[in-house]
Amino acid sequence: MIAKHLFTLVIAVVLPVAAHAVDCPSAKTAKNGFLLRNSGAISEFRPAEGPLITITNSFGDSNRQTVYSYEGLFDLSRSSNDERYTIYPLGDLDKVFPLKKDAHHVITFVPLDPQQSKDQWTLELTVTKRETVAVGRCKYEAFRIRQEIKRAGQQAELWSALYSPDLHATLAKVYDEGTNEETTIAYDYIQSLPRSP
Repeated sequence: MIAKHLFTLVIAVVLPVAAHAVDCPSAKTAKNGFLLRNSGAISEFRPAEGPLITITNSFGDSNRQTVYSYEGLFDLSRSSNDERYTIYPLGDLDKVFPLKKDAHHVITFVPLDPQQSKDQWTLELTVTKRETVAVGRCKYEAFRIRQEIKRAGQQAELWSALYSPDLHATLAKVYDEGTNEETTIAYDYIQSLPRSP
């Protein structure tokens, strides 16, 4: 009798763990949406129209940010209570995909901001390698993509994205790569979202 109760207890504990372990969004299920989380943010990814991905970021306070991203690789617009950022690409973005190792793309864009729109900006994408990235118990093949933004030819931002083409999402960002100051900001939890009605 005790053995039967112990067996029932073990099953009750193991089944939720097993169910959680298999909840790794894939290329097939990502179209329904998924959630990524780390200690600083919760990000909800859902496909929008065409190549656009809608990302809703929630931070520790009540501040929420809505992002429209091109294939989940780079932001075309961001909006929150304290930020408004929108860019207009001047080139053909379709040439960026599919991604290939050693590929290099330069995208010219105009910030839709009266104070900045007179300057020419460029986004340079360089695919440096492929690697496996773990998010909690889930593992994904990813491209490491160096992203450099230049304003009037001068570097304004630089980081590397660990980008999953299956999920259309950046799983981590690496700053000051190859230096003593190198820092990686990564998601450590992923979960599928219910399909939108």
